[in-house]
Amino acid sequence: MIGFLLLLLLLASCQKFDEVFIEEDLLQRPQAKRCADCHADIYKEWLKSRHAKAWVSEHFKFETENYSKTKCLSCHAPHQVDPDKKPVLRVEFRRDGVSCVACHFKEETMAMHGPLKVWSPPHPSIQDLNYLKSNFCAGCHQETYKEWKLTKVQKSCQSCHMPSLGKKDLIQKFPFHLFHLAKPRTSHEFPSLKAKPDDIQIKIEGKKLLITNVGVPHNLPTADQGEPKFYLVVKATSKDGKVKTIRRILSPQRKNALVYGRPFVITLPFEHIDKVQVEIHRKLAWAKERDLILRKELTP
Repeated sequence: MIGFLLLLLLLASCQKFDEVFIEEDLLQRPQAKRCADCHADIYKEWLKSRHAKAWVSEHFKFETENYSKTKCLSCHAPHQVDPDKKPVLRVEFRRDGVSCVACHFKEETMAMHGPLKVWSPPHPSIQDLNYLKSNFCAGCHQETYKEWKLTKVQKSCQSCHMPSLGKKDLIQKFPFHLFHLAKPRTSHEFPSLKAKPDDIQIKIEGKKLLITNVGVPHNLPTADQGEPKFYLVVKATSKDGKVKTIRRILSPQRKNALVYGRPFVITLPFEHIDKVQVEIHRKLAWAKERDLILRKELTP
């Protein structure tokens, strides 16, 4: 082992050291599983993500009528992801969906880009701080990005949808992992998060029930395509015991989603209210079941 390390140190003094370990196929847009040779942990996370299923999900195949509707295809198998630009459709390995190479390989530099400064002999790597900015996501998530920008909240898309994992090894392959200290790393599962009860403020003002998104810096629900839904069930009880139930469905397609900081108003059916019970469920566009977000009882 010591001899091997000495050999590597000797090679490191040579200007051509990087060329000794270069793996040419990495610069030819390989399949995502090729990246797992070195980045095994990140690849396993990505496999669990909606990005990995973007092209092959049954919901997407149904919505695009087996890929015959072309409007959405390029974001589900992008050739190259760049800030603020809608990508073009990739020719190769479309089943990989939003893949490692689509996000990290740049043809103009023939190198992998990412937010960290790293040394990576198998391929050139360039630090690119655009990966920390919300507009990196804007090319595909255009409507959600516009909603986020209107909130003027500083928290980026990545801070919620690529949560920190602390310091972890980027590489698991021998011998390259020996030359890398653990670095701050974020999740590549890209979770589609569920709003918490505290994210939604509910209060009564006179005959009005006000429901406000106060915690999530974009509309609830949000989507560029598809139709995630919020289901509101409001049961109002009058002072004399009468009960009336009001139901609303909120979605991006109906243009009535909960805008950050702006109350959604429901007029209550009685002059004198004893209590109001509110339930909110959500259903993701691709999900079969609804999730309960909150259940709350209020009195005037």
